[in-house]
Amino acid sequence: MTSTLPKPPTRRVDPDLAAANLWQGLKRYQPAIAGALAIHLRALADDWPMRELGVGREAAVYTIPPPLRPGDNLLPEAAPHSADVEECQACAEAGLVCRWHDGQAAAHEWWNRHARAALAADPNVRLEDVLLHQEAEAAGTPCFCRMCKPPTAPARRSWWRRALHSLTHLLED
Repeated sequence: MTSTLPKPPTRRVDPDLAAANLWQGLKRYQPAIAGALAIHLRALADDWPMRELGVGREAAVYTIPPPLRPGDNLLPEAAPHSADVEECQACAEAGLVCRWHDGQAAAHEWWNRHARAALAADPNVRLEDVLLHQEAEAAGTPCFCRMCKPPTAPARRSWWRRALHSLTHLLED
């Protein structure tokens, strides 16, 4: 089951404001990374726009659009995330929903669609079978879920069980 995700809506981001907020967040929550980033930026040569981003002059970096994959047009945040969206510092920093919660919501939505499609195909399907099937599909391995594996042949009883069964039927008749 292949599905293409719709392109997310683009949101105009002020690069200067986003960079300033990201720098403040890095200094507050990840000071070692902020320091390493400052050292790295200081070591860049004068031709960094062409070597690093493929544009000829510094002013052109403001025109580079983000790739449109889910979550790529969200503002980056440096604050740590929390499973509870109400307590999440990254959500507070981003102003809406942080990238982690956006990814969680997309994953839940994808699983919901996948489970509904499996239920539409077979109302008796078990969630365990859907999960096993999806794991095997993602790993590229054979699937052993109840939906895919061939029905097993009934095991043949041993000779003495068959003989006992025959004798029991003969005595009953």
